[in-house]
Amino acid sequence: MTAPTTKALYRAMFLMALGVFWFSVLDAVTKKLTEGYGTWQISATSRMITLTVVLTMILYQHRGVHVLRTSFLVTHMVRSLFVVATTWTFFECLRYLELADAIAIAFAAPLFITAMSGPILGEKVGWRRWSAVVIGFVGVVVALEPGRHGVSWGALLALIAAITYAIGQLWLRPLAGREQGHNIIFYATLFSLLIVLGPAIHEWKWPVNAFDWGLFLVQGSCSTLGQMCMVRAFRVGEASLLAPFEYTALVWAGLFGYLFWGDLPTIQVLVGAAIIIGASLYIAHREAVKRGAAA
Repeated sequence: MTAPTTKALYRAMFLMALGVFWFSVLDAVTKKLTEGYGTWQISATSRMITLTVVLTMILYQHRGVHVLRTSFLVTHMVRSLFVVATTWTFFECLRYLELADAIAIAFAAPLFITAMSGPILGEKVGWRRWSAVVIGFVGVVVALEPGRHGVSWGALLALIAAITYAIGQLWLRPLAGREQGHNIIFYATLFSLLIVLGPAIHEWKWPVNAFDWGLFLVQGSCSTLGQMCMVRAFRVGEASLLAPFEYTALVWAGLFGYLFWGDLPTIQVLVGAAIIIGASLYIAHREAVKRGAAA
């Protein structure tokens, strides 16, 4: 396997940054939608739009759905459960938290991925990465702002979203290099849509105006664009190279939160986020060193 060119690596970094931007727009639009609509409905409509866009692109590029054949149907079905859990808890936490606060807590996902990679996948985690995990969790506690009244419901939901996201990513790891990127997006979207459809119908509320219809359309489209950008980025770039771009989400969250709701993250949340990001970047660095040594 030949090493990617410098141009390809720059393209991967650009796609990663662009993917994070689209997901940041999705989060902001979702927070706006939670002001008038149920979380199940928001999840369902997002998946309907994503599924439509993905199928359209597959038909355009491959002239048929034969490329959707997969040998990992059960894996996709099980992962969709974690996808639904992640989506619902994170979308729901946006009702209660400022955008930047929710993103800062969700940054704990890489810590959980490292901590659970041993029990779930049997991977060996050295003392350096465990030390980074412990330090990262200190940052999580700081960002959660427990105070005298305990951890808020919104913060707890964001933390659960980080945990279920980590499990979903670990569940997907055995498919690395064995499954097509469009299949990963398609089946996660299809099966999670089937799961959320029932609760969504129960709480369904038709958009009241063209603006709300537009928000739903933007939300679903951003989900598709974000996934596709990241899948293509990771085809070329290593996780250690692309990981720093994930944290630009905090910049976008702070900007959108201020522009649309006048929110600014507290110093405590920013300090917690800085600790989490530092620990996560060190973990990514150690994993890159480990892969280099193995090679």
